[in-house]
Amino acid sequence: MLGSPDPYREFLIRACGILIHDLSVLAQEADDSRGDKSYALPGGHLESGESLSECMSREIYEETGLNVEAEKLVYVHENFYNLKGVTTHEIGFYFLVDLNSEFPAPDTAGYIPSREPHIRMRLLPLAGLPSSALMPPFLRDELPRDAREHFVQPTRHLISREA
Repeated sequence: MLGSPDPYREFLIRACGILIHDLSVLAQEADDSRGDKSYALPGGHLESGESLSECMSREIYEETGLNVEAEKLVYVHENFYNLKGVTTHEIGFYFLVDLNSEFPAPDTAGYIPSREPHIRMRLLPLAGLPSSALMPPFLRDELPRDAREHFVQPTRHLISREA
């Protein structure tokens, strides 16, 4: 995370992986503030000295034990939002990834094994993304369309601003 002299403002750089398996995408599940579920693509914040693709691969390995490599940078997303009194400018880099091992079998509840007990991973069907709680919201429409088109479009720069 990049420092800010203002504790109520932050600037973040995040690298995420798009892992498609059986017409679904791997997502991390979290509880939102209303008792519902929300989802995000696996990944995390860039550390000093590492490339974006190294960050994405490291974060996914730490969270799931899966070895992935960046295949293509699909989205660069600038997200401006406020959360818990902090104004955030986050730049997210979303990579289509290749899995270098077999995809793990989900448990009876549909969860993929995780290396960190507080992280719950699952597959979200691409067809259901428009009505899902996947964050950031642009992914709900863009990701299913781009997956259907086999990610042929060049990298796109998208901007979201909270209303």
